[in-house]
Amino acid sequence: MRKALLVSAIVISLLLLAISPVHGVVGGGGGNVKTPYPTITLYFSDGRYANITGKVWAGTVFPVVEGLIHGYNWVKKIRYLFFDQSLKGLNPYGLDFVSAMEKYPYSEFENHFYQLIADALQATNNTDSDGDGYSNQVELNAGTYPGNASSYPKNSETQLWEEYQGYIIVGIIMASIFVLYFVFNREKS
Repeated sequence: MRKALLVSAIVISLLLLAISPVHGVVGGGGGNVKTPYPTITLYFSDGRYANITGKVWAGTVFPVVEGLIHGYNWVKKIRYLFFDQSLKGLNPYGLDFVSAMEKYPYSEFENHFYQLIADALQATNNTDSDGDGYSNQVELNAGTYPGNASSYPKNSETQLWEEYQGYIIVGIIMASIFVLYFVFNREKS
């Protein structure tokens, strides 16, 4: 009986670990929601500037971008779309995206922020920000990062793991539970 309880406790712990979110909260909720994204300062064509805070990236920019890209569902992977792996600065695609926004005057940022995001996304579509031979649009539609040269559409093994790692881990845990069940029940016989 004690072995069954121990196995159950280990299994439950592993399942909770496997299904718990790996990344922080991404969303525009109120209060003191902390995001991992840095504040980026934009310098507009008319000499004025504005900050895009981590909360604005998470609650406004990313949801707009997700709605504009129809070839791939970026909801779970969007964390590094514009930022480097350390989340301390912009990757090459993020730099191109911000530069496209900065070509407008501050009034566009202030009055038409959503349209400015859409225009910046459109302006960077045919660019190959990371120099891997694929345009940003092709990479966005394939679910690869246009700011990371090691992430490109033909790199399917990496994409498979990134996209299905939770299911793979849960499958391994379930198989382990199955094996442990028969090992412990075999000892009783």
